[in-house]
Amino acid sequence: MSKCKREGATQAPAIDLQRIEAGIATHPRVRERVREVLLFDRVLSTNQIALQMGSTGMPGGVLILAEAQDQGKGRLNRIWVSPSGVNIYLSVLLRPFQEVRDFPLFSLAAAVAVVQAIRATTGLPVVTKWPNDILLDDRKVGGILLETGKKSGEVPYLVIGAGINVNWEENDIPENLREHATSLKIALGHIVDRNRLVNEILIALAQQITLLDENKSDLIIKGLSEVCETLGKRVKVATPDRIYEGVAEALSNDGGLVLRLADKSQRTIYVGDVTKVILLPPSTRRSWGAT
Repeated sequence: MSKCKREGATQAPAIDLQRIEAGIATHPRVRERVREVLLFDRVLSTNQIALQMGSTGMPGGVLILAEAQDQGKGRLNRIWVSPSGVNIYLSVLLRPFQEVRDFPLFSLAAAVAVVQAIRATTGLPVVTKWPNDILLDDRKVGGILLETGKKSGEVPYLVIGAGINVNWEENDIPENLREHATSLKIALGHIVDRNRLVNEILIALAQQITLLDENKSDLIIKGLSEVCETLGKRVKVATPDRIYEGVAEALSNDGGLVLRLADKSQRTIYVGDVTKVILLPPSTRRSWGAT
């Protein structure tokens, strides 16, 4: 693939299929999880391709990468803006042996993996915002999207999608997103090696999925709690039914956000959007952990 040409910007190297495959080959756990890598110049959505493969009976273990997406998918049917040649857009098709009710844990595992990978590659103190946003300096730098499906008579499949703003120039970010979005390059002042970052993500993701396979999801919850900036803050969470306001006390054992409401009762939320975060005074904070 050729390098992406952008006026007035230093060109970032293209995603290199050989480097990705070589990285996979050197890590046994990753080799066990990823049996095939597909790289596209442009797609509608990497998740869409993975879901189509799952619906046709394709075995798990397929990694899909693209240099650009025309209809990138975010949570709650939002669009994930996906310019060409600068960021990471990937999806992994899996057919886990876990029960479907446990599939949401894979989204948490992916969030932990992406945070670990970005920190290992760049040293930047990225964190998560529940449920699956990746933040840097209070602005979104990445996100996770989990989708599932099942064909009659076959093992259910799931797709883990991740989008990471890697080498996006600030002037290229749409004006309506600049207040809320950033990139690793903006923070560092130099280009980040996307190939290395993809391989770091795969290594970390394989480690997290191994924990799920070993029934150690408590370690994933613990790891996510340590990097979740939502915990210990007063938040508003918009759910499909209503808006809740309270203190985000912990993550439940299955990944829900545990809120302490004004009447001192607890409410665990599994689907929602954190719309407001207020840092509590130090005297009112406590150590937050998994329940």
